[in-house]
Amino acid sequence: MVVFALAGLWLCWGTSFPAMRVMAQTLPPLSASGAAFLAAGAVLVLLRPTTLRGLSFRQFATAASIGICLLGAQGTVALAERTTFAGTAALVVAALPLWVTVLNAVLGERPTRAGLLRVLIGFSGVALLTGTQASTWTFVVAAAGFVWAIGTVAAARTTNLPGPWASTAVQLLSGGTLLLVVGAGEAIDRPTAVSWLALGYLALVDSLAGFGLYTWLLRTTSAALVSTYAYAVPVLASLISVLFMKEPLRPIMLAGAVLIVTSVAAEVSARKPRTRTANTRT
Repeated sequence: MVVFALAGLWLCWGTSFPAMRVMAQTLPPLSASGAAFLAAGAVLVLLRPTTLRGLSFRQFATAASIGICLLGAQGTVALAERTTFAGTAALVVAALPLWVTVLNAVLGERPTRAGLLRVLIGFSGVALLTGTQASTWTFVVAAAGFVWAIGTVAAARTTNLPGPWASTAVQLLSGGTLLLVVGAGEAIDRPTAVSWLALGYLALVDSLAGFGLYTWLLRTTSAALVSTYAYAVPVLASLISVLFMKEPLRPIMLAGAVLIVTSVAAEVSARKPRTRTANTRT
């Protein structure tokens, strides 16, 4: 069951980047992402009506601020994917654990020499990828990954978060509301049925199914094993983008991908993951 659940998690989150690109082609990416998150959050509350009962204002505010960082960043990636390849976006965002290492170092957690080497190797891969598809939006994806890392570090360090189910519901609802407000002025230009399907897929598979598998795995097996999605997801997203969306695969892009995935895999393996985590993709 653990093997099947882990494979399912990889599929849920590995297909989200191609799905975001399909959705963003004819649907307003910020508003559509916000609607997907709101729908997923509403379903979570309906499935467990007592989820938000008993939350203090401080717990709610903490979870909401983290959700704004995490899901705001994901909505920004969806916006960037109108012009940026899904595979490139997935690999640039995959540098997230490296950003976390940098932020932890700024906050006083002294990195090892090996840790610094992993960061340098990983970010050299990001530089290669951004160079192969150099545009403002590629750098926007990198910035979104940094904001995502801020939310991740905040989630790992705070003691005010409620349980995983309540945290995720608040994060989805708050992040979804923010994206709907920010994307209120987006134009809708004849959305296709495929984009609508991608939107439903993101709400049901990326948010709901992915969260369910992630939570079950954290309670069933080791956090170290669950953390393998950090380098499995970008590889899977890139393969899907190349094979099914006909995105180009250049040798320099492949080199950048190898550098990022190798450094992230080494970083995840070197960590001592916490057993209590928020619904963050680190």
